[in-house]
Amino acid sequence: MGAQAKQAGPGLDRGASFPVPLEAAGPASPRLIIEEVRTHLGHEEAEVTSTLALGRDRFTGSAACRAGERPIWELAAAASVAAIQHYLKHRSTDPSTPQVQLLDVVAFTTGIGQEVIAATVRLAHDSRQTDLHGSALVHSDRSRAAVAAALDAVFRYLGRVSAAAPEVRWEQFDLPAAPPELTSPDPAVGPIEDEGHLPGTSPPPAGIGAVEPAPPSRSPRGFPSAGVVISPPAIHAAAIDSRGSILAEARRPVRGGVAPETTLSLAVQAVREVIANMDGAGQLTGIGVAVPGQLLRDEGVCVSSGEFPNWRDVPLTAHFAGELALPVAFISPAHAAAYAEFSFGAARGIADLLYVRVGADIDAALILGGRPALTRLAPGQAGHIVIEAGGARCICGESGCWQALAGREALIARVVKAMRNGTPSAVGAAADNQAAAVTPALIVRMASTGDAVARRALEETGNYLGLGLANLIALFGPQAVIVDSQPAAVGAALLRAAEASLKSTPRAGLLSHCVLLSPELGESSAVIGAAAWAARNGS
Repeated sequence: MGAQAKQAGPGLDRGASFPVPLEAAGPASPRLIIEEVRTHLGHEEAEVTSTLALGRDRFTGSAACRAGERPIWELAAAASVAAIQHYLKHRSTDPSTPQVQLLDVVAFTTGIGQEVIAATVRLAHDSRQTDLHGSALVHSDRSRAAVAAALDAVFRYLGRVSAAAPEVRWEQFDLPAAPPELTSPDPAVGPIEDEGHLPGTSPPPAGIGAVEPAPPSRSPRGFPSAGVVISPPAIHAAAIDSRGSILAEARRPVRGGVAPETTLSLAVQAVREVIANMDGAGQLTGIGVAVPGQLLRDEGVCVSSGEFPNWRDVPLTAHFAGELALPVAFISPAHAAAYAEFSFGAARGIADLLYVRVGADIDAALILGGRPALTRLAPGQAGHIVIEAGGARCICGESGCWQALAGREALIARVVKAMRNGTPSAVGAAADNQAAAVTPALIVRMASTGDAVARRALEETGNYLGLGLANLIALFGPQAVIVDSQPAAVGAALLRAAEASLKSTPRAGLLSHCVLLSPELGESSAVIGAAAWAARNGS
């Protein structure tokens, strides 16, 4: 099996031909290894060829560019991804092979002087795709590290998911299974069914989120169901089907300082608009309500909310049940988004998931054994765990909180500080040296062009984000972690910086059984998850 699998790719500094024996990450028996990486430099073209070995079989890929156009280490990563594509093509029992594409590979130095190569690889199958991230420390040469980073992204992911779907097999060998979202539909890890819970998991305990009994003529759980997320600056309502597709949606602007009665009235209006626009999709079976703050789910009460300062013991269930005559279930926005990614998105089929959303604050949610890990009073405000004693002051009054060091405002503050110190930068020029014009999206964009101030801000923020993630990964042992932030490019950049930071510390071993993923569902994840939660629990 020596066929070539060509893939165009980027490249780096010139180097002579050399063999690089390297063991790929991820459990596999027999072991899949990188047998050789060779470089050929001509007068007009540079080419790198990578060979994977699996027992007697060989899988070869190559990447080329015009001589001197790109660095050789980037070509090495692209060649290895092409070899992986060859491997998947010859080992997959699925007639339509998942496609693997190298999106990006970069080199940078962390704050403690460690050089890191980070790679982003896209796996696509039919209409679904997942972006994976991997990284490796540079020990002796960049090409070796670039190969390791690309393999780290792909094989750690495939190996981790195989435990959740052992019935999906590769031909002849006991190898990592393909991710459920990239294979043909599998009844064992399919979409939520009308019974209201994922196959293979038990129904939730009676009474969770259930305050008003469902009318006898209506199924207490199932689809279509609706969700509504109430969080400034907008209320977002939507109805979904059993595959997580949005059937109808509506939005209303909302401010945090208005009276709770006004906010709830707007939310009910949005849900009624959704019902009116469902076009014969069926009668709603329930509504999931996602509100930030401290929630007494059994009682259907929001005790308090940082985004709604005037809210004290607001009876949400009574309001929605009375206005809409629907069963109501409650969940935090972070848990809703996590549940959506678990049910329909990047983490589909993964039983244990840690979801972290980075915004003005940092929120986290857990899926354990296929079900959200909820407590009776659960704000889920992981941003207030202390990761640096005596660190930056947080809005809660404590010092060294995670969100004060790794949140959106912390990222912006690092750039603004450099601007005020007179440090010249592209990000400062783009913002006309106005602090109010600095945004996370601008910082990420300028970092991608090589701006030192923007890159340093991302590195420092990623370092602190990695510290918090390491604590949560060590505590809960998830199979996968999703880091979400809007816009998506910001979340991807923070995830890459956090992983690079983790890899440069003794805690790198935490990632040996945990894959870092980018979210798939975007800003609709919370409303989709709230609706799915209602389908499972609204009774």
